Amino acid sequence: MKLLGAAGVTASVSGCSGILGGCGPGENEIGSVSGRFDTPEATATTRGATAEDREAVSITGEIQSVGDGEIVVDDGTGTAELTNLYSPTTAETVEAGDCVQASGTPFPPAEGSGHDIRLLVEELGPTD
Repeated sequence: MKLLGAAGVTASVSGCSGILGGCGPGENEIGSVSGRFDTPEATATTRGATAEDREAVSITGEIQSVGDGEIVVDDGTGTAELTNLYSPTTAETVEAGDCVQASGTPFPPAEGSGHDIRLLVEELGPTD
């Protein structure tokens, strides 16, 4: 029993790539979600759509970086910049290396960001 407890602590402290295996992808792969924005027609349509017009997604991945109101998550299929409209995404509860699940509304990435999608976050927390 003590060994299992130690393994759990090691995995949670070291993030997603500890003893318990990799982190992500989750219910929706970032790479698949980004495919919605690949064609010029799709991009024009999706860029004009409001959050209410879009289907929410849930992603699971490892936090790559936490910065000024920006959290970047990588699920092995792509990267997502997490953001929200009402305030900077809370960075006090997460740090680089943490394995998290985020749900929200996907948008095309910001020009030149290097990310595959932007996710307007509704919920963000550690994976179970």
